[in-house]
Amino acid sequence: MESQLSSDDYKTIKNAEAQAAGKPLPYDPDALHAKHQAWRDRINAIEDEIAALDALEPEDETPTPEAED
Repeated sequence: MESQLSSDDYKTIKNAEAQAAGKPLPYDPDALHAKHQAWRDRINAIEDEIAALDALEPEDETPTPEAED
């Protein structure tokens, strides 16, 4: 999803260029924003899930060697 968001940035840039030139926008800005926001929301939700799972794991997974007598 992050790559989709990045690869779709050109549409936002094209809209900004068209607006600066006083031309009609080639892409619907409301639809573009809604799509991008949905992707951002999903990315954030996945990152939160990963953080929650990381919190459940023990910090040190390396077994400690037992001392020999």
